[in-house]
Amino acid sequence: MRNLLRWLTVAVCFSAIVTVNAQEGVKLEIVDGLYNDALKTKMERSASRLLTEINAAYNDNRALNLVNMGLSDGAVSGLAALWENVHFYCDDSEVVQSCLTVGNTYQVRQIPLMIKPQGESLDDEYQEAVINFDATGKITRFNFTLSTNVYQNVMKKGKTVTEVSRRQQILSYVEQFRTAYNEKDIVFLENIFSEDALIITGTVTKVRKTDGVGISYNKVTYKKQNKQQYIANLKRSFASNKWINVLFEDVKVVKHPNPMMEGFYGVTVRQKYSNSRGYSDDGYLFLLWDFRDKDNVQIHVRTWQPYWMDDNKTQPIAKEDVFTPGDFVIDL
Repeated sequence: MRNLLRWLTVAVCFSAIVTVNAQEGVKLEIVDGLYNDALKTKMERSASRLLTEINAAYNDNRALNLVNMGLSDGAVSGLAALWENVHFYCDDSEVVQSCLTVGNTYQVRQIPLMIKPQGESLDDEYQEAVINFDATGKITRFNFTLSTNVYQNVMKKGKTVTEVSRRQQILSYVEQFRTAYNEKDIVFLENIFSEDALIITGTVTKVRKTDGVGISYNKVTYKKQNKQQYIANLKRSFASNKWINVLFEDVKVVKHPNPMMEGFYGVTVRQKYSNSRGYSDDGYLFLLWDFRDKDNVQIHVRTWQPYWMDDNKTQPIAKEDVFTPGDFVIDL
């Protein structure tokens, strides 16, 4: 009986700690990467206010109150849409991070979050966020991020200043692309795909010998869609699901090998997808991005291939079968 009481006491204390963490105000401090004191102070204050409001809304189980926060319209609408699908809170009362410069904008990464899909009884899941600022220090986006290791692995392969800058830009778009599914942001997705985008989806099918002799085997068969078909299917999926969760792992960024396609980059990620209706999948997502016009970045190709070739998840798809930029040439 004494041991049971001790266990109950620990459990109650732990529960109280979790609640307090979500209640506490959050202070964000930028330790390096930004040397304009006034701008640094502005960014720290606005990010701290935002994270504190997120924690308060989580604890009170209410909508975010982003009035007079000084956020851009895009940041307000994006956060509101994200909050409809998942609730989350900052898992640290003091966040100390560096500031990254991306073109003429800024980022503060590695914001620790605990995520809970809206209306679900699933366990909280740890993820990280990035807060994006414009040149004046106004918050313009709040995205779920790639893991720190994945981000750093992609960035360290940039050999020149120009290439490093381009990789930062690519990863920023990739993170916004991923978060758009969590937000159900159909407008962003409609705009980011080119009008003639090619959509390819692979499905594992079992091939059996017609004569009944020999061993059956699995192969991937592919179905093509155009942009209009893909967006129509997305709209139906968004409407029928309370929440959609997309995770990106093992990101690989490759410049197109054809010198005539300067500005085109292939991004391959291992994508893990799940939704509130119980569907989930695990596969390679390939995107062919066109960065020739920085103000009108487009995706020309999207492919998805299953990671596993068998139901027992013992046979992954062969690496040489995964799509790469060289598999696609766009008529310019």
